[in-house]
Amino acid sequence: MTQEQRKASYGFTGPTAVAIREKVGQGLALAALGGFRGLAANALVLQAHSAWEEQKWVRVRTDFELATMLQPRAAVFWDTAAWHLAWNAAVAAENYSKEPNETRRRIEARRWVEAGRDLLERGTKAVPEKSLLFQRLGDLYWQRLGDYQAAADCYREALKKGDAPPYLERFVGYALDKAGDERGALDYFRELRAGMGVHPDPARKPEVVDREIQRLEKKMDAPNPGKKK
Repeated sequence: MTQEQRKASYGFTGPTAVAIREKVGQGLALAALGGFRGLAANALVLQAHSAWEEQKWVRVRTDFELATMLQPRAAVFWDTAAWHLAWNAAVAAENYSKEPNETRRRIEARRWVEAGRDLLERGTKAVPEKSLLFQRLGDLYWQRLGDYQAAADCYREALKKGDAPPYLERFVGYALDKAGDERGALDYFRELRAGMGVHPDPARKPEVVDREIQRLEKKMDAPNPGKKK
């Protein structure tokens, strides 16, 4: 009964509590283990921001890892953390590092991108009912990894949540087209347009979807000079 009471009061026991005490210092550890996880997480995010300004990327990652551990349901923490790692830290490693070897710089940049992806994947499991982190994961696949098929899959998943922005439904088609699946993109846009009905919501930009359909139809009907008849 005593153990259960302590767990309810402090929120963390065992190795997790030890890890928090070791990494955040006595003040924040007391706050976190004393039931003020929200305040401690906010303080860690502020620390991460200061570390970002000083280009201390390992500290940025550590602070955000702990913030997401304390407040795993705060999607904005996962989102901001992944942005710092997969974009800011990766770009800094590749373009502004003192490492003279270009290959090593690229490898280091890729490590930061993968760290950002890992955070977003864990975030989607912690907050599975919201679209934000699935959308951000799709953006990462598109912009940082060039995996457009994976981006399309993430955008589809985001759209299932019901709170995705209207423009995201078009990005599934854009991603399929970028992935080289023109037929899949055309079929998707046709299905999307049909689902809008006769009097579609203007926010869904039916005219843009119509334009994409026409573009893809024209592109696919165009003769291929290199193809034998």
